[in-house]
Amino acid sequence: MILKQDIIGCVVILSLCVILSLGINAVSPNGIALKGQWNPDQGVVMAGANKAHAVEVMQINNPLKVKRLVESGAVIVLDVRWPEIYDLGHIPGALNFPLADFETEKKRLLLKITPEDEILVYCAGVACHDSHTFATRLVEMGFAHVAVYAGGFAEWEEMGFDVALQGIEP
Repeated sequence: MILKQDIIGCVVILSLCVILSLGINAVSPNGIALKGQWNPDQGVVMAGANKAHAVEVMQINNPLKVKRLVESGAVIVLDVRWPEIYDLGHIPGALNFPLADFETEKKRLLLKITPEDEILVYCAGVACHDSHTFATRLVEMGFAHVAVYAGGFAEWEEMGFDVALQGIEP
């Protein structure tokens, strides 16, 4: 038989756990944003987005606008997915710079782009935050014209737009 004091004890412990976890999340440099953009159709909220010094990166949610930008050649497109996935299909003309290799590939990246370039970063889709992280790092390095294609490759492919394979451009 459950005693009233057992139920009260459980509620007290649960309350302390919630308060402690919210406090740790608030001071953690990798804390999870508790308010912000949660609609997966509009992109994702990055971990750490609750930081006061978080960088705002422009997000493009219109695949037709992205297609026009890509076709015009007005932007340098960066695919931040793993090379094995990039090789299976990517936005035509996209350069592959995986987020995981950002630090080791930074010098090679800086040979391809300048802080004045218009840059569009994408990854797998709206549930992937790698493009946001990569774009934020570029902005922190002084790049002024960086945008994220929130729909990523999944949306691009879903729209029936041309897809390039490694070594084969459409």
